[in-house]
Amino acid sequence: MSNKKSLLKKRRRSSVIAFEMIRLDRASAEPLHQQLYRQIRDELRSGSFSDGSSRLPSSRALATALGISRLTVNLAFSKLHSEGYLRSKAKSGTFVAHPLPEAFLSPSEFATEGKTPRGFNLSPVAKRPLRIADRVMALQDQRVGNQFNLGATAATPGISLVASIPAVDEFPVAVWERLRAQVLAKKGTHLLRYASHLGDPDLRKALAAYLCDFRAVRCDPDQIVITGGMQQAMLITAMALVNPGETAWVEDPGYLQARRAFILAGAEVVPKPVDSEGLMIKRSSGEPLPKLIYIAPSHQFPLGITMSFKRRQALLEFARAHGAFIFEDDYDSEFRFIGPPLPSLQGLDNSGHVIYAGTMSKILFPSLRLGYVVAPHGLVDAMAKVRSAIDQHSSPIDQATLARFITEGFFLSHIKRMRKIYAERRDFFVKQFNALLGDRFTLQVPDAGLNIVAWLKHEQDYPIIRRINLEIGVRPVPLPLICIQAKLKPAFIFGFAAWTPTQIRESLVKLASAYKAKGI
Repeated sequence: MSNKKSLLKKRRRSSVIAFEMIRLDRASAEPLHQQLYRQIRDELRSGSFSDGSSRLPSSRALATALGISRLTVNLAFSKLHSEGYLRSKAKSGTFVAHPLPEAFLSPSEFATEGKTPRGFNLSPVAKRPLRIADRVMALQDQRVGNQFNLGATAATPGISLVASIPAVDEFPVAVWERLRAQVLAKKGTHLLRYASHLGDPDLRKALAAYLCDFRAVRCDPDQIVITGGMQQAMLITAMALVNPGETAWVEDPGYLQARRAFILAGAEVVPKPVDSEGLMIKRSSGEPLPKLIYIAPSHQFPLGITMSFKRRQALLEFARAHGAFIFEDDYDSEFRFIGPPLPSLQGLDNSGHVIYAGTMSKILFPSLRLGYVVAPHGLVDAMAKVRSAIDQHSSPIDQATLARFITEGFFLSHIKRMRKIYAERRDFFVKQFNALLGDRFTLQVPDAGLNIVAWLKHEQDYPIIRRINLEIGVRPVPLPLICIQAKLKPAFIFGFAAWTPTQIRESLVKLASAYKAKGI
């Protein structure tokens, strides 16, 4: 009998995990129990133990071995228990949990390490290629994997001269943070709850006042729906108005994300050419009438055209006559460098056929993800229903902070200050570009906005110039990439707003040197 007991004790001792790599630093600011917890957890995650040795030493034995108190060990064990790394058996001891929490919480192991987490076995069905919906394929988005980490502009670190990036380093972060703290102190947990699908009432009121006074928009707060940026504004509008298969007109060349939003909503996207007065209103014989017409009349992207008053009147008349709605993207209207900002198209509409939209991405900073739609009263409920089905609402804290930012005058002062900075950077860009690259390009200098179109003087150079741009990390947008049917001469769309004069010159010198080295 004594031999059996002795054998059992020996087996139990051999099954205990030996934490030989644990090193506790008594001089560290990190508590000893936290150090112990972290090191045991990391060793368990590494899987450096067999199924036959999954029992932990007792708290008394481990405390003696490490020269620490038993309470310290118990604190570490308690935390590991609560997080699912350990399990206890009555009269048997403490064991490693199976499977570990990572088996449930780290699905990335499938993709990044090519192996199955402990406790999981992939079935043959799970290994079959997935069928992706046609609507995704229709977006014609060629990005994969880590390319999505670069965001909407695909801008890499450095001076890339990518179009449509604002100077976020000039944003008054300290002011924003102070206002944010104030609204949290005042409204507290109210801002942590689910919020209105329409948007913060104070923000809608502030926006209505601003738009009426400075953009000649005719609206009241009840017509405004707060969105998660301009793309969501377009998607919500299309889903509220356009049935699958109905037609949406877009400018060509034009804003790529507008095309994608309407495709995602099921619309049949029809490109319309742009001339010196804006979108051309013409239909071929038998062509379906549009349900929705997308335009950026104040500053068309990418060509920078301002829609003429005559074309605006004609477009409004066309919409009234055929029951179409116009989606007015008031793109970069605040940053007009010659004369005052032009009034909105919506302000000219007396029949309720214009849906006006704006965003804070270029005015303030892109990651804010706040935009808005000004809709006819009869459409507001439909848009709120769509918004609630997509993601309920935008951050109440950000909305409340923005409302204060507007009502306390910081919004207008920021626009005024940035308009001056952007005008100076535009002028510097034009001067340096013409001096360094004027023999290869002709600049089309806009009256507004954050971008400039550079037309190639020698069209045959387009492929090699595009390749050089990618190689050296200067990435203006190739104009042909955002054309649908338009056949325009090769050009590149440069951004200038996000970089200082020194950075702009550095990048243009880099371009000129690279072109010269290739003999173009």
